[in-house]
Amino acid sequence: MGSDAWIHLFDYERYRAEVVPGVLDLLRGGAVPPWLARLPASEWTDMWWPMAERLRARPVDLAAYCLWLGADLGYLGNEPVMRPDGARQWLRCPSTTCPERTRCSFHTTAEQENVEELAFLYAAWVTLRCLGEGQFVGRSARPSGYRPLLDHLGVPENDPIRLHLAALDVRGAVVGFEFENTDGTYGWLTPAETADLATRLDRLDLPRYEPTFAAASAAFGAFHGEPAGELGWPALTLSFVRTAATVAATTGQGILWGGDLYPESWRDLLGLTA
Repeated sequence: MGSDAWIHLFDYERYRAEVVPGVLDLLRGGAVPPWLARLPASEWTDMWWPMAERLRARPVDLAAYCLWLGADLGYLGNEPVMRPDGARQWLRCPSTTCPERTRCSFHTTAEQENVEELAFLYAAWVTLRCLGEGQFVGRSARPSGYRPLLDHLGVPENDPIRLHLAALDVRGAVVGFEFENTDGTYGWLTPAETADLATRLDRLDLPRYEPTFAAASAAFGAFHGEPAGELGWPALTLSFVRTAATVAATTGQGILWGGDLYPESWRDLLGLTA
């Protein structure tokens, strides 16, 4: 089916202060997160609430034992497992020694539904609480798709640009990917990484316009329907990543790459403000 890929402003500080400890507490059997408890009844909350209750009913102390995830729940590997057709595949922990392996949703012995429910709830949490303005970057697009463009531009294999884009591609590979789908959070950058990426992308030969989302949207509108040319569309969308990173750097935020995450639409639907 595919999804719309967007690059978003990402309130990384709120994410670390609220989402990460909230997810860990929920998985330990703690309280349903306050943001969910305050939401009005809707077709979405009618699904999210029982998901949270079921996760609470399977207590696991992820923070105490997991060596697979970083302190911000980012996947510590470099590349997600991919199916032969190129689709993302649910990552499963193969540990034979972790004390929580019989209860952890991420272990190879866990049921698929456990991870799917966590992924749905996590995406809603991040979208409603941490995402800001964004720009469309392609249909079911992934940051790894920029490799040919970077080669064309002469970016070295060990350049930090490639490392930052890899993080945007895979940091969400455990808690953020929906099972064998293109929805969800692909990855994110911290504010420091975001500022560094903005500076480095600004040195590349990419389309130039004012560093605002309005100007990026106008550039997209001018390009849409025109012949792409050699690497034209990737160059344009990488310039959108540059724009998002530049805007984020001015406010101390990070950026996040996701599929079918629409913060404004979700907040409007639920009658919320950011």
